[in-house]
Amino acid sequence: MLGVGGSLTLASWTDTEYASGSFAASSFSIESTTSSPYSADGPWTINETAPGATLSFNATGMYPGSTAYAPIALRTRTGSLAGTASLGPAAVTNPPGTAAPLLGDALVYRVVRSETCSAAVFASGAVFVVGSATAGRPLTTGQNAGVVNSLAPATPTAPGASTRFCFEVSLPPGAANALQGKSASAIWQFSAVSTAP
Repeated sequence: MLGVGGSLTLASWTDTEYASGSFAASSFSIESTTSSPYSADGPWTINETAPGATLSFNATGMYPGSTAYAPIALRTRTGSLAGTASLGPAAVTNPPGTAAPLLGDALVYRVVRSETCSAAVFASGAVFVVGSATAGRPLTTGQNAGVVNSLAPATPTAPGASTRFCFEVSLPPGAANALQGKSASAIWQFSAVSTAP
């Protein structure tokens, strides 16, 4: 008998497909102006480290019952996402060696969101960020619970619309006579967080 054995190998056709993607992170950045009176032209600056922008209080000769005002505005920078900003408590400094009572402990403040900055904007119905229509808070108090300070989104070619605040700092009536001639400084921090588009 004759036997024949063999194998047959078939070739397969092949092909490939590729897919790719590119990714880029968005940006979130804010800037501020303390121009008084407020001006949309600023100057706008980035103040990411203390002491930051100088609030323009006229507060060099305070006495019991006196009050000083200063504006600040925040906005998102060109190309930035929208966000929210929250105002923290002030870091208060009294000159070294100052004996009690301390001026920084005696001062109280209020903050409202407002297009202008004067006593008139602290009336009932205002959006109070700190304090209320009837009471101020110690400088070491942050913003009221439940307050949301929105920051409008920017565009690729222009910054976002500004969110404006007015600070009021007072030396209450009945402040101790021993506070005469004393001084203090305060540094507040706005913390901003981006929000989804």
